[in-house]
Amino acid sequence: MSRIGWRATIVSTLHSHARVRANSAALIGREGVVVAVLRNGTAALVQLDEHPFGLPCGVLRWPLQWDDLDLKEPIEVACPLDYVVGLSAGQVHAVIPGTTASLCSAPVRPLPFCGWSVRFSPHVSRACPMCAALVTGS
Repeated sequence: MSRIGWRATIVSTLHSHARVRANSAALIGREGVVVAVLRNGTAALVQLDEHPFGLPCGVLRWPLQWDDLDLKEPIEVACPLDYVVGLSAGQVHAVIPGTTASLCSAPVRPLPFCGWSVRFSPHVSRACPMCAALVTGS
């Protein structure tokens, strides 16, 4: 099982490389994300969350041994719903896939194209202002 994407907190540098241990005082307690698995699975490349200017030597990614990290599985976040294009009276509306009513409750015709539908963009000049506001949350 890959641990890429897991949240990591640096709790020690005892098992990591000497160059990492030299910066242990500045690294312990910092948090980041595992972005790669190194050395045949024995180490993790951790990208720290902070701005590089506040990190030792301005380095954002550090190779750390797994034993030096406290790992937490990533939290699953639901992806925002993608809306497809629906047409009515020359306006482009946002439609939930598989339905024939737009977000603003106007009856529309979805615009399928070769088995897939065109994605709705609120920035199109002919986009329904009410649908655009509902999609962008403004």
